[in-house]
Amino acid sequence: MPVTTRVRTSTAMGHVSTKVKQKASIPMSRLSTFFADADTEFGVFYPKHYLLAVFPNFVDAESAKEQLNHSDRIKENAISVPGEEVVRFAEDHLLKDGLWGAMMTELSRTFGTEALYADRDLAAAKNGAAFVAVHCLTDAAKCEAWKILEPTHPLVARYYSLGGIEHFVGEN
Repeated sequence: MPVTTRVRTSTAMGHVSTKVKQKASIPMSRLSTFFADADTEFGVFYPKHYLLAVFPNFVDAESAKEQLNHSDRIKENAISVPGEEVVRFAEDHLLKDGLWGAMMTELSRTFGTEALYADRDLAAAKNGAAFVAVHCLTDAAKCEAWKILEPTHPLVARYYSLGGIEHFVGEN
């Protein structure tokens, strides 16, 4: 949706006129929309209540998402995205958080926390990996989503909770 601004101008005769200018708005990425309620921890994107799974390619990720969507047990929102979209999302996130976010990310790397997983995910995305994210507000929803995703053999899967990251596969 374009952004409109009104500009008031005065003429030499003292008349005031108003012109409407339209600017093209920058569209939000699908990930920004999907993760609208997500937060950062130590300058690193931390999507609380989301199960994130990494697949070798977009075809596998899309197939896994379709299995989630066709399940009668899952009522949660799910999205699949190619690696390029994850890279753009990470770049946008970096620009939004600025220098303070960059400093906090480095601190997180020093402690070996969330930034290391974000770095690995970004490297995988740059190498063609694709991602599935499922919004799971309850433990039961998380368990049901994992029951469906596990047989699709993601390379990595983890759940972001208030208390930390729960690793399902691919990480220690």
